[in-house]
Amino acid sequence: MPSPDFDTVSLVTVDENQDAFVVGLLEDQTGDGAYLIFQCGLTPPDGQDAVTGLDSYCLLDEDGAVQYGGVLRVSLNGGTLTLELSEEAAEELGVDDADRSITLTVPIADAPRLSAGLRRIFTYGNPDKQPQLVGL
Repeated sequence: MPSPDFDTVSLVTVDENQDAFVVGLLEDQTGDGAYLIFQCGLTPPDGQDAVTGLDSYCLLDEDGAVQYGGVLRVSLNGGTLTLELSEEAAEELGVDDADRSITLTVPIADAPRLSAGLRRIFTYGNPDKQPQLVGL
């Protein structure tokens, strides 16, 4: 997870490339600051993915941490995105507090894209790894 002082997002990206569907939360418009990336595959996970634990969405941060699954709850309420992580995910991502609220200072026009993108990410793959979604 981005640094502990990563509490404001000023740029949201939603993109589909040849390998994955990606939602990016960036601290600043230049992309030089902290960021958190959520991604999922374009096709359903297969048996090999299930065996290796890669059968869900993943989170990546600027420090190179990667976590598959591990989000228990996602809430989007107005200009605040709240993530509740499992203990394992919090440890893997280097987060002391498993509940993280992030203020969104993005244009209101980005809200529907962000909501739809996060809904797509967090409903991908293994149903046992899908978080509770609130406000998405």
